Amino acid sequence: MIDLGPYVPLLRVDFAHGFFADGRCPGLRFVPVGDTAAWLRATDAIERHTGSALALFGPAQALAMEPDAVLAWQVHATDEAFPTCTDNPAQWPAELLWLDAGEALWDEGRAGGDAPLRLHAGETVSRADVRPLTWPLVSQSLGAQAPNGARLMPPLALLRVPLAALPRAPLMCTVRFAPRETVWKYCLHGDWPEPQLQVVDLASGIEFGDPEPGRLDNGAPLLAIRSRSPIALAQRSERRFQLRSRQRGGDKVLVKRLPVAAAQFLAREQVGSESRLVSEIHVHR
Repeated sequence: MIDLGPYVPLLRVDFAHGFFADGRCPGLRFVPVGDTAAWLRATDAIERHTGSALALFGPAQALAMEPDAVLAWQVHATDEAFPTCTDNPAQWPAELLWLDAGEALWDEGRAGGDAPLRLHAGETVSRADVRPLTWPLVSQSLGAQAPNGARLMPPLALLRVPLAALPRAPLMCTVRFAPRETVWKYCLHGDWPEPQLQVVDLASGIEFGDPEPGRLDNGAPLLAIRSRSPIALAQRSERRFQLRSRQRGGDKVLVKRLPVAAAQFLAREQVGSESRLVSEIHVHR
């Protein structure tokens, strides 16, 4: 048996997410495609998955055994919050994200050393990283699943690593997802007789509109106060909004700290001339 030497780190790809409190994207599953599984067996390389990262270890000589090989994995998102909390630019399931280590970039001001390369064009994953399922390299990687009417639902992304992109191990890469941004809509239930109700941001960064009358599906009345601009969702949001009544002697605080938006309560409404995603936050009195 040929001695391939001690194992060393070859590759690590970390997936970050601005929604989650620890900054990591949980629940990811990596499935090797193409000749990747065969390459792993031939080189005795080992995969390690943490749910938010893919790591590859193997003999240092493994990279030289097939220098023209291309490793690839389907990336599936299994966390139930992912579809609603993520600003995913791909129109799933007709599109997916294309993450190619051969096109990796340095973050501005962080080139060289131990700084990771990012596998997307901008600060976070964007439309520039999207490919249709019918794109040749995508359909080739998906095999029987492509194009379109796949027997299995397509993955969130395809991760592609040409070994030529690994001139020196380990190759450290990162992928960053932005949290979804929505219009926050506070729905006030019950009797609110105080004058000039308003939602106030204690950090003075977000403005809210005036209360507007509305009704639930069962006809019950409510007052709705919407943010004038979208707000990023967060697993543990640090937003501090108050409900106040503007009165002659000064504002009266009615709710010292309003609840924040949850990722799962989304609706689509016509806000002005645009169709916007709205997070409904219900406040009872």
